[in-house]
Amino acid sequence: MSATASRTASGSVHDAAEAVGLDPRARKVLAPALAVAIPVAALLATLSPSGYWFDAGELVAQARDFGISHPPGHPLFGTLATLAGLVPLGSLAFRVALLSAMSVGVACFFFYRAARATLDTLRLAPGLAGIVAVGATWLTAGTTAWWLQGIRPEVYALQAALVLFVVDRVVALEVASPTRDHRPLYAAAFAFGLALANHHFLALLLLPAAAPTLARAMLAGGRRTLMRAIAFGALGLSTYLYLPLRARSDAFQRFGQPDDLERFWWVVSAQAFQKNTGDGVPDPLAQRFGEVGVRLALDLHPATLVLALGGIYVALRLRGTRRIGVFWVLLLAIHVAARSWLGFVRHNPDALGYLMPAVAALALFAAVFVAVILHAVATRMPRLDTTLAVASVVALLAPIPATARDISLARFRAGDAFDDLWLRELPPRAVVLAHDPETIFRLAGARSIGERPDVAVVPIPLLTYPGLVADLAEKSPSLRDLLRTHLLTGRIAAAPLESLAARRPVFLELDPRVDPELYGTLVPEGHFHRALADGATDTDVADAEVVSRARLDRLRQRLGDLDRLSDEETRSRLLWQRYQHALFLAARGQREAARAHLQVAFELHPDDPDLHALARALGDPADEEATGPVDITPFLFAE
Repeated sequence: MSATASRTASGSVHDAAEAVGLDPRARKVLAPALAVAIPVAALLATLSPSGYWFDAGELVAQARDFGISHPPGHPLFGTLATLAGLVPLGSLAFRVALLSAMSVGVACFFFYRAARATLDTLRLAPGLAGIVAVGATWLTAGTTAWWLQGIRPEVYALQAALVLFVVDRVVALEVASPTRDHRPLYAAAFAFGLALANHHFLALLLLPAAAPTLARAMLAGGRRTLMRAIAFGALGLSTYLYLPLRARSDAFQRFGQPDDLERFWWVVSAQAFQKNTGDGVPDPLAQRFGEVGVRLALDLHPATLVLALGGIYVALRLRGTRRIGVFWVLLLAIHVAARSWLGFVRHNPDALGYLMPAVAALALFAAVFVAVILHAVATRMPRLDTTLAVASVVALLAPIPATARDISLARFRAGDAFDDLWLRELPPRAVVLAHDPETIFRLAGARSIGERPDVAVVPIPLLTYPGLVADLAEKSPSLRDLLRTHLLTGRIAAAPLESLAARRPVFLELDPRVDPELYGTLVPEGHFHRALADGATDTDVADAEVVSRARLDRLRQRLGDLDRLSDEETRSRLLWQRYQHALFLAARGQREAARAHLQVAFELHPDDPDLHALARALGDPADEEATGPVDITPFLFAE
């Protein structure tokens, strides 16, 4: 932008800055305060008081006493979450969610700084960069991708705070280039080390984007600068010492028990999840890219993407912004590509957590284009640009109430309702053989705060985790035969299951990987199926089903309407629950009871193909030949 144009517009834009309290003396405080305060207030108003689905329960359990979560262990999150648990406000789940909200606030602050510094390179009229940077921050924080990470216990909000700090420092290096002041580099290196200790995959995505800037800084500073940067990075990375230290403790949760080098590497490298990436994802890569693009368009609005394309053109075309523009473009492209490669985007808020930097980059580029337009207007219609600047920013607040209503977790009680069936209503000394990770993690979260310590939970899909079987056998010797058989065969066998059921109440969570031969031992009981020591007759199943279905119906009534975005996973939990009960009853020949569960499932998801396939397998109720057990083999899958 020319100096003449800036002088022409300076008066009117200065007026706009004053209109929203951003005069030259106060804007350094007020602008970032506004950028952060509005999003944080919205997050606090919609914060979950009782956790959420997915990994939330497990992360709450980690926060009890510096525990270890699933690979890669998340040591930094474990440290901060446990400290957050000391805050005397609400439940432990609420305190961990509060950490997420504050982390998003920190991310907003550093995104504002990076956006402001980027916009300043355009040589805009005084005050305009600050106003537009505030608007870009509100736009970013108001997306579902950001908002959902700030109202539930998860690691992605903390990761975004660290990533945006690194982004801010990289932008600062580019703005000051060439410079002999390498403090931004050292700060970025330290934050990068911390980010590696929270979610190393997401942290590593920063390297390709920041590599050109970091290389120039290190070449200018020489070997000493390089060694100092490495030292600061190693200091942040030393947080991983948390894992072996806590593995040797009596912490409530120690997944992977990384107390030696082999186990430490198993946890940190996340070997348990490496098959779920790249070629291990069923959908074609092009389809995955399309899903990410659609998700970004829905989150930011297609018009924002159009503006972002214009901003990319401007940033790359102007010499003064080209290097910074390249950095933001790389940040955007790498995160979109990484999430597409991983797959599993649809209906997954964790996938949105991976896209937080990409959302920020798109909002930044949209802000660049809007700022250029406002500056051009200011040179021709000085008074009109004041109105446009203020109106453009204030308009970004308009969608917030609707978004808040759609994704708010302030009244999330579904987890507690399920916990009643999963845990609180179980008989004394019960054993739960759980298959669904969300069930496992919700139970971990509830038991971490002292609920039902008499109940033994066996997380079937996690039994391959190092040390877990030995730990379970030590705490509950009665489980040894069952665990030994599973360790040798990879399956739950009927004989040790019935033997255990003769000594303790045993409940099995059904899953398509459960051998149908076990069905002869089981009867429905709430969410689970109870194992009987002497086997289960058809009469046993029919009698138990009446009581069990009544409990599930009460759960459905208790949950009420589930029509918001934040209710989507609760609907999925109910759908899966009813589907598994219907499969079991179909296999046992209880077709009418199976149809009753399918009816509820169809109300939740009328178009689900598996439900329709099972309904066809059950046959027409009017068909006298549609009786007896149904072959459910097509609905199962092997380990």
